[in-house]
Amino acid sequence: MTEVICTAITAAAAILCAYIAHKNEKRAKHEDEMAEQRAKEGRLQLKMSEANNKLTIGVAMALKTGHANGEIEAGLKAVEDAQNDYRLFLEGLALDELKK
Repeated sequence: MTEVICTAITAAAAILCAYIAHKNEKRAKHEDEMAEQRAKEGRLQLKMSEANNKLTIGVAMALKTGHANGEIEAGLKAVEDAQNDYRLFLEGLALDELKK
């Protein structure tokens, strides 16, 4: 009888450990996905900041010299590209949420 009780306790402990391991694996996977999204969003924010800097410098140079030498157009293009990339990122997040 003791052997049966010990076997049942061991089986219950094994099942509990497997369940906890599965939950931990699922949580770790979710955390990795979130960290990847945060990293991508951070890179996009840096890209948007750089584009804003290009445009600001272009405007400042145009005001300083009295004419634009293409800096404003390059800055506007950089801003448009950054905005488009960020919009695509947000759309991807929305699609991921809809899939859940």
